[in-house]
Parts: sequence; C-alpha cells; structure tokens
Amino acid sequence: MFLLKKSILLSFLLPLVSAGPSGFGHAFSSGPTADGNWIRTANSTLVVPSPPLPQKGLLSLWVGMGTSNGDLIQALVESYNDAIDAGCGVLDGDWCAWTSALVSTGQQGGKEVLANVGDEVKMSYMYNDATGNYDQYVLINGIVVSTFSTSSGKALGWGTAEECNQAAPAYPCGLTPAHSWINTILVLDQPQPDYSNTFGTFGASGTLTSSDGGKTWTADKLTIDAWNYTPTCPDDDGYKLTTLDNSVFNTTCNSDFVGGELKNSTMGSIQDCVTACDETENCFFAVWDGKNCGLKSSVAEKVVREGMIAGSLVSKGC
Repeated sequence: MFLLKKSILLSFLLPLVSAGPSGFGHAFSSGPTADGNWIRTANSTLVVPSPPLPQKGLLSLWVGMGTSNGDLIQALVESYNDAIDAGCGVLDGDWCAWTSALVSTGQQGGKEVLANVGDEVKMSYMYNDATGNYDQYVLINGIVVSTFSTSSGKALGWGTAEECNQAAPAYPCGLTPAHSWINTILVLDQPQPDYSNTFGTFGASGTLTSSDGGKTWTADKLTIDAWNYTPTCPDDDGYKLTTLDNSVFNTTCNSDFVGGELKNSTMGSIQDCVTACDETENCFFAVWDGKNCGLKSSVAEKVVREGMIAGSLVSKGC
C-alpha cells in the first residue's frame, strides 16, 4: 500500500463527465482491476460522524466504483447547511442518505432518507447477471431505505471519498471529523492475488486483505482522518471563497491591505473573515493572520506580508 496524491487517487473513480467544481479530502482507494477482471459486489458501512464545523457547505461522504462506461456508482451520505434545501427535508446539522450514480446526464438516484449521527449506513452494490445492471441498496441500521439500479458497465475501481461541493450556492465545508467505514467486503469476478498492489491512501488507515487467493477482499475498519476544507497557504493561493449571500472573494497568500480600516476582531478562519466583510458596509477587503481579522474599505492598498491571507471582493451577492 502506498501514499497517493488526491488527483491520482481519484483518477480511476471519477467518471468522464462534468460534475462541477468539488474539493476532495482524505481517502482509501483500490484498483483498477487487472485486464478482464472487475468488481462484482462491494459492501461497506459508514458510521455517521458529527456534521462538519462550521456547517457552511454541502459535504458528501461516499464509497464509489468507477466503471468501464465512465459512470460513478456512489451512494451518498450528505450534510447540508440551513441555506441549502436537503432532499430529505433536514436542515443544519443532520445528514441525508441515498443511492445514486453520476452518469453522462448528471446525478441520478433513489429516495433520500434522514440519517443521524451514530447511525450505521450500509452501501451495497451488486452486479446483476440477469440484467447487466449494478443494483444499489442503502440500509440504515439494517433497514433498506433506498434502492437504485443502473446499466453502468463493469466496476474497475473502488474507494472512499470526502467531497465538498464548492460550486455556488455551496461553500467551503469546514472541518470534517474523522470517521470509519466498517465491514467492507469486495468480491472480484476472478481471483487477483496482487490486487493489494493497487491500494492507495491519503489520510486514511486500515487496509483490505484476502483469505481466498484474491477473489474476496475484506476490512473490519477503514479510518478516514479529519479534513479541513478551509483554504490554507500556500496550497490554496487564488482559492475563491463564496459566502452564504453568494458574494465571491478571491484569496491571496502572503498579502495584506493597508489603510481603509473599518473593523478588527478575532476570527477562526479566512472564511469567517470574508463573511464578516460581506456583512459590513463598504468593505471590499478582508485580511487574516491566523487569529485576527481586519476589514478594509476600497481605499486600502495591497502589500506583501508574510503569513497573512487576504480576501478581495470579486462580486457582491444578494
């Protein structure tokens, strides 16, 4: 097993369709399978964690399978803030669970159902030889709550994901708590003893093992580390932050604005800082030093300052 960059880790899971801008956190992956081999069934159960902090975006936790047709089979457990309509009718602090697949025409799926912190949400994918479809089932604490079926070809890779939808009207998802996938079972069409050579991790622990020559692979627990979607420097230089009112700020690392002082206060993140700017009359710039937030008017001038991160208003929302 080896460490992977996120782009490589997800390359075989993500279908060749447009899914909109998203940010991906920690993950465990397996695949692609050897030529001529594929995944017949995949089962894994999420122990639902606390919602992200701050609750400002659409966060999806899932296990998915990338297929030969370019589809992504992915049942979802999703957390919404109270500015986004949840398909299962919940607001801030709860989760929705549902079967789904990302196909060439977009996201499709079954019924969305409320899931609570501590629930065990099982995601089950089974290839149906009679129909050529993958049949999906989502169970909450042992009860089937959502079903779906797609003609998606053959599954070539499997992995976990933390996905933050960063397209407006969604927002950076804050801190996602560590969580676990338990009782994972993958069954390949043919034994592949060296399948473990395809495993990759990014902020995850635990692994799959086989006791039958490589046809069935199991893990009692895969643990996914906490992930913070708040932009950090220098990796996220140029990252665009969207506030709950749909205003957009462009962030730049090692930058400050001098003059035009409006207000200074303690803030926990650059996201909170630009949100405060958005709510302050005549504020065009927000600067954050890791603890303190300064709000500036249009007369402020940009300067280089090591360790600071600045947000500049690009477009004003409602």
